[in-house]
Amino acid sequence: MRAAVLELAFAGLGAEFATSQAFDHNAASYGVSRKLGYRDDGIERHLVRGASTVGRRVRLDRAGWAAHRTIDVTIEGLEPCLPMFGLAEPSPTGSREDS
Repeated sequence: MRAAVLELAFAGLGAEFATSQAFDHNAASYGVSRKLGYRDDGIERHLVRGASTVGRRVRLDRAGWAAHRTIDVTIEGLEPCLPMFGLAEPSPTGSREDS
């Protein structure tokens, strides 16, 4: 699912980077992020149910996604939805323009 969302962000919507965060004790989520190519981007402290915990921020840029992309994803039917993402229809040259 995360690979599909990243492909939508980068290939479908033209994102430059994606960010995520996992609590320090959630090794599985952090591991998935690392496997997809995310790199460490700092920490944040949070108060959860009265206890202090650390969130590990991660960041993935377009080149990192291209290097770690291992799952083929096909995007269909996106064009009619582009205005919902604040994007205009593709121009005749094929590039996307902001609305």
